[in-house]
Amino acid sequence: MENKNVIKIINEVISEFDFLGNDEHSKEQETIDLLKNEDLQKQFICDALLNKNVKNIGVSDARLGGNWDAENFDDASKLTIEYFLKIQYTYDPNKDPIIFDLDFDSDSISIGVTGWQDSGRFGGTPDTDIEPSGEAWFDQLNWNDIDVTLFTTDGDEIPFVAFQKAPPRIQTLFIRNFTEGFIGKETGMDIRTKEMKDKVQNVPYC
Repeated sequence: MENKNVIKIINEVISEFDFLGNDEHSKEQETIDLLKNEDLQKQFICDALLNKNVKNIGVSDARLGGNWDAENFDDASKLTIEYFLKIQYTYDPNKDPIIFDLDFDSDSISIGVTGWQDSGRFGGTPDTDIEPSGEAWFDQLNWNDIDVTLFTTDGDEIPFVAFQKAPPRIQTLFIRNFTEGFIGKETGMDIRTKEMKDKVQNVPYC
């Protein structure tokens, strides 16, 4: 009788262990299946553009390079970016949100910079001397030079089919939505390109 009880306890422990392992695997697979779903991807794009249900919960890497600060505006030609985000997306209020990685990167974003500069005037008196001054801003920035990649938190790449099929203006809006603040903060410059006035409501997609 005692042996039967011992065997029963062992079987219960094994069963519970297998259940926990399978449950975790099932959750991972469910997340992968959701992320691969093109309809959910489109819903995510729209919700992100409408500032609904999407939360940036972390930045795993953030780097910006390039020659935007060239002394001569005409010499400013490109930016480089690595901006890797961890996203929490509530796709259904009755279900737990999904968490995944969204990466933006480019070795060459085509840019144009313009502005004004005043070299100042010195040699007079403190009352008449004028400090150098100026302002520069982006008048061109090719957002579509930035690649967008979707990953699970385990590093599995998910084909971002809905983004690839989206109209170019939606792609631009999506990339801009996530990277505009970072680029502006790192460069200290405004982005005054013509598409900055565009809104998701102007494009028949969502």
